[in-house]
Amino acid sequence: MIFDRTFKKRENKIRRNYEIEDNLYVKLEELSAVYDASVTDLINESLLNLIQTENIRLYEKKRNELSVTHTLLIRESNIAGLEQLKKKYGVSIFKLVNIAIRNALNEV
Repeated sequence: MIFDRTFKKRENKIRRNYEIEDNLYVKLEELSAVYDASVTDLINESLLNLIQTENIRLYEKKRNELSVTHTLLIRESNIAGLEQLKKKYGVSIFKLVNIAIRNALNEV
């Protein structure tokens, strides 16, 4: 069907609180003005990409970088995928979320 090529099927979303580095969140806000997507949509796509590629690259956090807690609606499949990555690599969910966003922003 034509809509299947453009739109994703609805999936349950669960409210989650994640600490996101402030500089990453600001960049996502800027991109949400460019793309027809909310910050939450951009984060969900970033998480999906990390889950599919398992491209977990650790990076050094800047000394004075703040992490702010944001409440987001995350797809159930992304939550399950993050849990699997956490078990497999021993990296916290907080860190995985920030890695996913950083990876996506590096591709933009």
